[in-house]
Amino acid sequence: MSIDAKLAAVDLNDKHLEDGQRTPQAEGATCPVTGLTSSGKTCPFASVGSPENLQEVDEEALRKDINARMVYLKDFVNFTRHDEDAIRHVGPLINDLIPEVVDALYSKLFEFDITKQVFMQRNDGFDGPIPTKLDDLTLDSAQLVYRKVFMKNWCRRLLSSDFSSPKTFTWMDKVGVMHTGVKSFKHRTHVSPLHVPYRDCALTLGWVGTVLQTATLQLPEDKLSMKEKIDSVGAINKILWIQNDLFARHYIDE
Repeated sequence: MSIDAKLAAVDLNDKHLEDGQRTPQAEGATCPVTGLTSSGKTCPFASVGSPENLQEVDEEALRKDINARMVYLKDFVNFTRHDEDAIRHVGPLINDLIPEVVDALYSKLFEFDITKQVFMQRNDGFDGPIPTKLDDLTLDSAQLVYRKVFMKNWCRRLLSSDFSSPKTFTWMDKVGVMHTGVKSFKHRTHVSPLHVPYRDCALTLGWVGTVLQTATLQLPEDKLSMKEKIDSVGAINKILWIQNDLFARHYIDE
């Protein structure tokens, strides 16, 4: 089946396209993706910028209110309850792979001096020894083992969180803040600040996304059907882009 035929077969009244998370399509407008003319239904691929369909967004609220920002982000990427369910379903199936994913991530970060250099900082409440030379820092160094614990916890929490709760996105926002050198968690106020360039935070999220999505697609059919895999990959992609925004907003002057 061609891509045009597949898109044409999409149910435009899919229940998973929730109210407030639809892209309105005016009567008789042509979707630039499908090339089809609508008949008053909702097109999930394109919107028409007519005044009655235009959402007004308070940019000041997006900057200052995490809840307002999350409504906008979830609406924009169409992150719905269906995506939440998909992540919760796939999470336990790839949970056992998280230690391997984290080990592989740190191996990647050790391929470049600028990303390896970050781990010479004592900034995670670690009280053990730290090498004085970059060449002496290894993946088995005590501080690296300590740091991996945080990364594993982040992965597990991301795949099991309640995305209907504002607390989840407040936590994700603090994860972004803590990498800028600002202390974001109460239990970290006594430790030295961590600063990681946004460039490397974004690249890391992209790397993690590829690995998690690949692991999902490689699950056997008896554990996850192809439709469920597609849904899960899409949901993981959306939540990682939301996490990326919650890094970027603390680095970029909007």
